[in-house]
Amino acid sequence: MKIKTYLTALLILVSFNFYAQSKMLTGPKHLIRLEIPKNWVQAENDQIPFLIRPDEKNSSDDTYMYVYGLDYQSPPDLNLWIEGNSSELKNDIPEIKIGELNYSFENLKKDNFLTGRYKVVSYIYPNFKEEALLVIESKTTIITAVLAAKDHAEFNKYLNSFKELVNSIKINAAKVTFE
Repeated sequence: MKIKTYLTALLILVSFNFYAQSKMLTGPKHLIRLEIPKNWVQAENDQIPFLIRPDEKNSSDDTYMYVYGLDYQSPPDLNLWIEGNSSELKNDIPEIKIGELNYSFENLKKDNFLTGRYKVVSYIYPNFKEEALLVIESKTTIITAVLAAKDHAEFNKYLNSFKELVNSIKINAAKVTFE
């Protein structure tokens, strides 16, 4: 009877993970679990380990989302990280418009690893490409989630998918070693 219960539970877990497209991203000091939003698929990319695109024929190559974790030796500072990133972009692209979006995510509250500090920065490029960059601060890691779109219309079309992705994120401390 116990074996049947375990097999049933395993089958349900495997089925859920297959349907929900659960993913796990790791770094030396972090573990990120998330769900790929409906109608999005993971894409191959040499520079970004986790990149997803809309599963639509007419979507632009400039439209994608990704999640990435950057580990640090000392506790990172959210505001300094954003300031450095934005300054570098402003130096490279003086015409870029940088703002802040006010979104609230219940899953990013303070816990044993997360500091509870996060911000969503918006970037509008001279070619009208638009991005939302969520920056999440933890005790050892800056986690970023990005929605990039070819223009404002496509950005608005996929904004709910971005929120769905972010709401699915679960972040934990980890000690991962790579061999």
